[in-house]
Amino acid sequence: MKTYPDLKLRKVGCHHMIVRVDESRVNMTDVFTLNNTAAWLWKKAENCEFTEDTLAGWLCAEYGIGMEEALSDARDTIAQWREYGLISESDK
Repeated sequence: MKTYPDLKLRKVGCHHMIVRVDESRVNMTDVFTLNNTAAWLWKKAENCEFTEDTLAGWLCAEYGIGMEEALSDARDTIAQWREYGLISESDK
């Protein structure tokens, strides 16, 4: 999986939002808010391919949680990103 290159994470005040950037304009029609952990994962995932295991490994390393909990959190996060069309599936 990978994030779409025209989606950018922005921070406004204490809120993290993903917006679509086209050329030098920002499309505010669809704005997606992320909590701090999801925003941190998004920053790590930008411009690289990732899997559930990748995200879970990052969560384990950063937060010191077990792999089972990290995989559950990674799956939930990816499911939300898929639901809102924020990520694309990698070509096989």
